[in-house]
Amino acid sequence: MKKILMLAAVCLMLSCSCHQMTESRPPKGGSRLTANVTGCLSGSDSVKVFLKVSRVIDGDTFEGRMTVNTKEAYNPGVNPWMVQLTKIVVRINGIDAPERGQYYGDVATLHLHWLISGKAVGLKLKQRDMYGRWIATAFHDGVDIGAEMLKEGLAWHYKEVDGNPHYAQLEAEAKLAGLGLWCDDRAVPPWEWRRMSKYERDAYR
Repeated sequence: MKKILMLAAVCLMLSCSCHQMTESRPPKGGSRLTANVTGCLSGSDSVKVFLKVSRVIDGDTFEGRMTVNTKEAYNPGVNPWMVQLTKIVVRINGIDAPERGQYYGDVATLHLHWLISGKAVGLKLKQRDMYGRWIATAFHDGVDIGAEMLKEGLAWHYKEVDGNPHYAQLEAEAKLAGLGLWCDDRAVPPWEWRRMSKYERDAYR
């Protein structure tokens, strides 16, 4: 009887071990992989995720591959294999930079590129937007990237969706100093620019 019980215990241990090994292998399906990772991260406002930036899209949007920071646990429930294979697009929370083609749009894009391109940034995730992008506060070496863009006068504080008083103060200071886009009284907020027709936009170029 003892031998039977011991044999059953050994079989159970081997079964668990094999299951763990299978789970640690990288999944084959790319779309399923992304769904699993984003599912784990969804709604995790306090979770720290780390991203190696591969491309800056414009002054408030970038993309990159998620990576593991060895000093801080980003989320112990996410498989590291999944993380390193997953590329996500991030929209910086609380700011709205000029669009490409808009006055100061290229300058804002270049400045964000200088701040984070090729670097590992920490993200405090908020939610996903209607385009599938992650809305997040981004940090590099402890510096708030959104705050830096506002400080240089290269973005508006998106007050409609964010009530951060520090962001509002940085925008007001940049505007008072005439920095970046604030050196031109004709500067149009991106949310208004996006609603304009081609002819209306041409009037501002």
